[in-house]
Amino acid sequence: MKVALCGLGEIGQIHLKAIRESGARLVAVCELDRDLAAASVGDEVPVFSDIEEMIEQSRPDVVDVCLPHHLHVPVAVTALRSGCDVLLEKPMAADLAGCDEILAVAKETGQRVGVSHNQVHFDPHRRLRHLIDSGDIGEIRSIYERLWMGGKYGGWREDAAQVGGGLLMDAGVHRIYMAEYLGGPVRSVTAVMDSPRSEDAFVLTLDFESGALGVIQGGYHGPDGVFDDRIEIQASEGMVEVLGCEAFFEGDLEGDLRLRARINGVWAEDPVVGHWDQSVMASVKAVLDDFEAGRDPEVGLAEGRAAVAVVEAAYRSAETGRTIPMSELDERKA
Repeated sequence: MKVALCGLGEIGQIHLKAIRESGARLVAVCELDRDLAAASVGDEVPVFSDIEEMIEQSRPDVVDVCLPHHLHVPVAVTALRSGCDVLLEKPMAADLAGCDEILAVAKETGQRVGVSHNQVHFDPHRRLRHLIDSGDIGEIRSIYERLWMGGKYGGWREDAAQVGGGLLMDAGVHRIYMAEYLGGPVRSVTAVMDSPRSEDAFVLTLDFESGALGVIQGGYHGPDGVFDDRIEIQASEGMVEVLGCEAFFEGDLEGDLRLRARINGVWAEDPVVGHWDQSVMASVKAVLDDFEAGRDPEVGLAEGRAAVAVVEAAYRSAETGRTIPMSELDERKA
């Protein structure tokens, strides 16, 4: 299976490593920074600055998109209409209309789309999902997630027009898809934030279809160096805490402890370990494996759209002061 990679920034470098370690073959990259491209792939594959030219000349089976959010739709549509499957970095698109455009073209062409919701492949999160599925912690009653950061990301990620919003649509989308991965579909969203669609801080309350409640808090207002992305679950038979994913990668937490659980009245540390960059690589490899096998990816069109729909519901709630039912966004359309 031949793969062409678009974008060689930080996340693109990890996708590049994952492609090389997978059973796929890298056949081209698209990158405007020629020095970066030379340092990354040398003479290994041709380097292009135009997506259509890259696809026409290299004829990939898959186009892997690691570009700013606002470029996901045009690149994905071009690739799909050229007969390629598509792997998109999170989020699927910068807005719900973009997700629906990708959905329509994928349906029209019959091509597959995967979305890299990498934290689904973080081993402690997989372990937590196992605890839920096994019934060991009973029924989930509450989910609490946070994203407390010190200092903003730079570059294009400071531009709301390219991101599709502020912190919530950027790093915060990890919290959204993890909430649904653990708690199931969201029924309604209530949100407050400092400046919707260019927010530096937000609080979301989620009403899950299961009857559970969720709270997601995020903000850039911590002291320099802070990165806290823990998850806590309260259930009928137990409680679980995942101390972080990117927090360890960013250096705010050290040591091996990732997950602890209270089951049968006893708190215990779980031996599971994992790393953020490994979760990204696992996500990429999983999608490529599914494409190779002709399967729909575990995280595909429906899951990608659902995350963006919850973000859009949060923006509408913060803008209007209303609780927004997901049915208002036709969230199950995918």
